[in-house]
Amino acid sequence: MTKQSFLIDQAVDLYCQDIARIDTLGPNRRLIFTIPDVTSPSDDCQAVAVKLIMPAELLVRLAYMAAGTDESAASRQLLALETHRAN
Repeated sequence: MTKQSFLIDQAVDLYCQDIARIDTLGPNRRLIFTIPDVTSPSDDCQAVAVKLIMPAELLVRLAYMAAGTDESAASRQLLALETHRAN
């Protein structure tokens, strides 16, 4: 087992239901994910669960990883035309 694999396996899994927004912070982006708020009496309340700040360029790589494709094998122009959500 490599050191990187070991570190990834030690991370806690957290299910996020939705992405609330993406903020621009200079050359970086802050992704804000939410989970349902179990303490709320109504079902429409959400609690912020995770806030990630990452370089904007990493979002492109993340999108290719989420799509399960190789960046060199896909057309960015074609992906930009995709209108359906993955889930």
